[in-house]
Amino acid sequence: MNEIGSRIYELRSERMPRLTQRELADRAGVSIDVIQRLEQGRKSSARLPTLTAIATALDVDLAYLVGKPTHLQSVPAGGGLLALRRALTPVIDEPGDPVPVDELRGTVADAWGAYWRGDYDLLSSVLPGVISDARRSGAGDVFAEAAQIAAATLVHLGHADLSLVAVDQALSAAQDPLLRAAVVGTQSWVLLNQARSDDAVATAVRAADAMEPRRKAAPEAVSMWGNLLVTAATAAARAGDDDEAQDLLRAAHGAAVRLGKDRNDYNTAFGVSQVVMQRVDVAVVAGDYARALDVAADMPRRTGLPLAARARHKVDLAHAHARLGRSRDAERVLLAVERTAPQWMRYQTFPRAVVGELLSARRPSPGVRGLARRLGVG
Repeated sequence: MNEIGSRIYELRSERMPRLTQRELADRAGVSIDVIQRLEQGRKSSARLPTLTAIATALDVDLAYLVGKPTHLQSVPAGGGLLALRRALTPVIDEPGDPVPVDELRGTVADAWGAYWRGDYDLLSSVLPGVISDARRSGAGDVFAEAAQIAAATLVHLGHADLSLVAVDQALSAAQDPLLRAAVVGTQSWVLLNQARSDDAVATAVRAADAMEPRRKAAPEAVSMWGNLLVTAATAAARAGDDDEAQDLLRAAHGAAVRLGKDRNDYNTAFGVSQVVMQRVDVAVVAGDYARALDVAADMPRRTGLPLAARARHKVDLAHAHARLGRSRDAERVLLAVERTAPQWMRYQTFPRAVVGELLSARRPSPGVRGLARRLGVG
């Protein structure tokens, strides 16, 4: 039995009265064959809307069902997840002198770099201090960015509820309207990772409608608007509404063309590369793997996407290759991701699911077996 199948079986069996496979399938609106194949290990994973429906039917977070890690791989000498929780939910004012705002901005900039590398262990040691210092110094926008990074990091570490606390605090503190738009994008993504795809769509669309830029708007405003559109499209796809996702992506593509180049305003990437990446993602979620690979051909040779985003895109491609029976191509792409983004990959469930699928083949290659061993799959 695979990891997801094992969790489904345990969650289904421990209920009183015990939930049968048929009852779970009916509650989730999926075929009983999907439940059976997952539990029997004949299927290592399923499409994200299917997993979301199963998690909802079992009344658990999607992160738990897919096995997101809830602890760091290293034991931090300072900081850590417990310290981050205390920093985000203080009971008493912490003592200490105010830290100069410029120094805090520099630390936050370094934290963004660590986030896009996937260095969550480093972030766990840095963020508690900068969040506390920014709160004590009254630096609203700096605090908002630090809390935004914390929210995004906590999603990767499987702490969905605390991530929502963090993003709510970021929204309350943000003073710059464009920074607030960036944080709303993160909020939508946090909600999506809580299997609240309808809320994620509504959050991003409402914010995008409120800030739709005029013809002579600054590029930063167009970029933030476009980011909200692609975020909404991603959520719509996971809600099972491919038509709305495509409409939102067309509007986002118009914004990207209007900009003329990839941008990274407020540590939020947007441009043609980001739109292509999300078009691929939406096709994968819809199960149209041939379309995903066709769309990927539109990715610019020189992309402005940060490392973690490029790695996530590559895993989408590996998944598409695997589902189309191109196991060697899938293996090649996954090994490339491991070489370029090893820290990011260790904390992600999606590449592990793809590796598990390749491992279940009749004769997995030595490369797949080695990758599975390094990722703890098997």
